[in-house]
Amino acid sequence: MAEEKSFRLAVDCMGGDKGPGEVIHAVALVLPQLNPGDRLFVVGQEPVIRPCMRAAGIENHPQLTIVHSPDAILMTDKPMQALKSKKYASMIRCFELLKAGDVDAVISTGNTKVLVGAGTIKLRMLQGCQRPALTAILPRKFGYTIMVDVGANPETTPEQLIHNGILGALYANGLLGIEKPSIGLLTVGTEEGKGGERINKANLYMKEISKKMDFFKYAGPIEGFDIFQGDVDVIVCDGFTGNITLKSIEGLVHMLKDILSTRIKRNPLYIAAVLMMISLLKSLKSQLRPERFGGAPLLGLSGMVLKAHGSSNRHAIASAILMAKSALTTGIMDRAPGMLQDVNAIIEEFNENSSI
Repeated sequence: MAEEKSFRLAVDCMGGDKGPGEVIHAVALVLPQLNPGDRLFVVGQEPVIRPCMRAAGIENHPQLTIVHSPDAILMTDKPMQALKSKKYASMIRCFELLKAGDVDAVISTGNTKVLVGAGTIKLRMLQGCQRPALTAILPRKFGYTIMVDVGANPETTPEQLIHNGILGALYANGLLGIEKPSIGLLTVGTEEGKGGERINKANLYMKEISKKMDFFKYAGPIEGFDIFQGDVDVIVCDGFTGNITLKSIEGLVHMLKDILSTRIKRNPLYIAAVLMMISLLKSLKSQLRPERFGGAPLLGLSGMVLKAHGSSNRHAIASAILMAKSALTTGIMDRAPGMLQDVNAIIEEFNENSSI
């Protein structure tokens, strides 16, 4: 039996809303699930994180290494300002470790804009990719769907939308195990011609690529209804649309939870109904809980980077760490450059032979 490959993961301890202690407790949750050869590098202010490690009972764990970084990126920091004035921040140090080949992936709950900016500058883009894209895994009627981009690149070109789709399909194949992922282009209607010049051009590109590549199925233009009710595995959009969609979903979930909680407290009959449906509600909670897929991969970079939500609890952060390892195991990073090269060649040929 072949020996299972080991991985080294850098965890930024200083970026989350809940503080370094929550990140360290996430690390404690992950350690029992690692292979003996795996290593975690906890990056941050050592005088702060060491007591947290002691409290979590992992201070002297043989698979842990503290990387001291005296500074931290704040949520209010601007990307270029942070890169210039906070060269010794934990997030920046994580990227330096990844660039140097000392770790295989980075996980951070920190400032998204700085993460995208630092990732783009400190790491090179994958060959054939123009801009990075954040990815989110959303529940749907049956299973899960991947939405890309959800905030990294607010304004995209048609070519960048195609790259989002291809990288998202690779991720769906590797992480969710979908053999031939279906890709849908999010727009305002399913009819051809809707959505403006950029969407229409991307639609033409995607149709042409799907004829020549057997890796994915193209479902065509889709609309908002299809996010939860459709059977599309990868939803492609720009970061502006994706970020608004994602935050609207989060807001709706919180609103429904508040409404249900208020109604149950006001009327005992609702409590009886909840007790009768307890099995169904547990199943729904398992499917919808944000901790299930705690990380949004920043695809398109030459290294594996996962962004966890700033308000993530230890379970969500632990999920993000394990997602990073799973993504590395699938070899997504190795397959992406060749596939992007093929896609770009098809686009170039299409442009030469068409009038669009």
